[in-house]
Amino acid sequence: MVLLFGPLSAQAGNLLIRVQGNQSDAPLYLGLVSADQPGWEPLLRTQQGAGDQLILKDVPPGRFALQLYQDANGNGRLDLSPRGIPLEPVGFSANPSLLKGKPVPKAAQFEHGDDDTLLDIRLHPPRGKVQKD
Repeated sequence: MVLLFGPLSAQAGNLLIRVQGNQSDAPLYLGLVSADQPGWEPLLRTQQGAGDQLILKDVPPGRFALQLYQDANGNGRLDLSPRGIPLEPVGFSANPSLLKGKPVPKAAQFEHGDDDTLLDIRLHPPRGKVQKD
């Protein structure tokens, strides 16, 4: 008997990330982590892109968290103030409040199954800088 469908394996769908609040053509960077880990390192996947939609292909099922930032000055990293406050637009899956600072992955978790998962992530502009007289 010939096997027509090939070996059965775990499905891996895509993550489709729609970015809300994108105000420029600056590159977007995203990092994917397991939602069960206490912090944002190590990243399982990273990606750079542009526009209002990004795609991470072939992500196996699981619980994940995603962080996103827009590199407004093009230096390839998220710039932070001396107190650790982002100086560039940032966003997280599940769009948690940022009033208490950067959320832990569990606060930004989402469930990804065998099929594609659509995520809407809102970019938060950096807090206004205090102008010096």
